[in-house]
Amino acid sequence: MSRFKAKKNIINIFMGLAAFASANAFIASSAQAENTTLRIASVNPATTESFVVAERVAKRITERTDGRVTFQLFPSGQLGTTNDTIEQASQGQPVIGFVSASAMANFGVPEFSILEGPFLTDNNEEAERLANSALLKSLYDKLAESAGIRVLSINWFDGARHMIGDKAYPEPSDLKGVLMRVPPVETWIKTFDPLQVVATSVEAGEVYSALSQGVVTAAEAPLTGLRASRWYEPAKHITTTGHFNLFTGWVMSENVFGKLTTEDQAVMLEEFKKGGQELTKLSEGLGEEIRQEFEAAGVTFHEANIEAYRQATADFYVNFSDWSEELHKKMRAAATGNDQ
Repeated sequence: MSRFKAKKNIINIFMGLAAFASANAFIASSAQAENTTLRIASVNPATTESFVVAERVAKRITERTDGRVTFQLFPSGQLGTTNDTIEQASQGQPVIGFVSASAMANFGVPEFSILEGPFLTDNNEEAERLANSALLKSLYDKLAESAGIRVLSINWFDGARHMIGDKAYPEPSDLKGVLMRVPPVETWIKTFDPLQVVATSVEAGEVYSALSQGVVTAAEAPLTGLRASRWYEPAKHITTTGHFNLFTGWVMSENVFGKLTTEDQAVMLEEFKKGGQELTKLSEGLGEEIRQEFEAAGVTFHEANIEAYRQATADFYVNFSDWSEELHKKMRAAATGNDQ
């Protein structure tokens, strides 16, 4: 065989190998782009603003991915509690759960719990900045690595939370001995303990009946949540404490997320972040409307001594062994834009 023919054969072999590799890459890409159906789960009712916005987000994602990513919707705790859905996601199930920051702290990243501290941020602008900061993104990656859970976004702010009950609580001392519905979460308990309430654990879907029957005489929630759950019917007094602006949002299985194409992953992250911004804006706009609606239904609003509440709950940030007071300073710096 001539040297020329040998060289030509070698070239043909390499071209064949390249074509084979290209074909395999196309097959792998096609397999990766297979349709995925995800279950969106929340303990909140379907009428809650956060769930309504989630429906819109799901629709936009399906449209933008040409149907490669579709969704089934499960409101009102149909797939279990918040912890149940996080557990399902960590096990690799195709579930997207609506969660709060402290719920994620139980899955290997205890630093998340500081996000549910009282009066951590002063307004929604600070909260949005913190949610998208480099500091929190490092925690998102840590959660994906330690528990197999991918944070899609936790910038779903549905308004500052206020006290609702059978009377007003303008001063922290007014809460002493009050039967307060408090979720069984360490951050919430350590926030309310100094206020000397009788903390009572009741699932979100059972609070209405608990208030009606006197099992608890007080609870707390944002105005949008109070309207959706109708807690204002058995309890006619709202004290505007604004003690929490909860970092809530959506998480899913890191394994399931990793099977989406890079483009579809980007769409998911972009749309869930956008959904959070929509919810924040919607909640801000609804505040006065809801207040008027409640007052027409016989609800009385009371102003709180915010500075007194801030001082009464200040020890929260030094009561955890999982993180130091230095973390609180870093969070505040990230929220105010002074972390550069």
